[in-house]
Amino acid sequence: MDETRFYDSLRKWLESKGYYCGGIIEYSGGRREGKPLFFQDKGPRGGAGLRIDVAGIKNVGTAYEDEIEIVSIEVRDKDKLTYRDMQDAYAYSVYSHKCYLATTADISDEDKRVADKLGIGLIKLAENKPPKEVKSPRLMNPDYSHMMLFLNKLEIARCAICGCFFETWIEIEKPRYRSFYRFTRPRYFKVAHKSKSVDVFDTNKKLEQKYLTTRYICKLCIEEFFLNRYFEKSRRFFKEANSK
Repeated sequence: MDETRFYDSLRKWLESKGYYCGGIIEYSGGRREGKPLFFQDKGPRGGAGLRIDVAGIKNVGTAYEDEIEIVSIEVRDKDKLTYRDMQDAYAYSVYSHKCYLATTADISDEDKRVADKLGIGLIKLAENKPPKEVKSPRLMNPDYSHMMLFLNKLEIARCAICGCFFETWIEIEKPRYRSFYRFTRPRYFKVAHKSKSVDVFDTNKKLEQKYLTTRYICKLCIEEFFLNRYFEKSRRFFKEANSK
């Protein structure tokens, strides 16, 4: 069966709980084309290489610090769950703070026991019915570097100055525009280990990608803190994008 038919109902269920699940529409040639891009079947390739069926994010920080929470849902359309199904949902904990397994199968007491042991939540799916949470998940502790890699695939970044999380492309009435300044910096100790004679900062632009790290500055920090000629050019870029 096609498990993707449950994606929209699960996304709406997450949104009802305060999670943001994407929705930017791709543009081509200045025109809207295609459907909204939700956080469905998303994830990095290589490394952990896990692609989450349905994901949502929420800012759970305080007024003084941004903190992101990611929830992931693995979908299984089948008659009976296996331990492998549970493990697949748990594997998302490398990116996510909360992991669910959503299924059309009858959920037994043994399934609940295994889910409790792994710390994953369970959701019952049925045709033409809203998802029903059978068991809540525990809060996981994802690897920060993997989490940031996953967020990058959702076009979400963290500002290197103020620490806010934001979408790197903003949808407005006109074609979407970038909301950031992106730059690279050397991964200092990795470069220094490669060659003691290398001037790390002087060779920044000449280094291979594996020796570089990417950073972002959000639009607001660009506008509020940087007034030199280079960033004035960026300010004009944002202004022109809004006026077209």
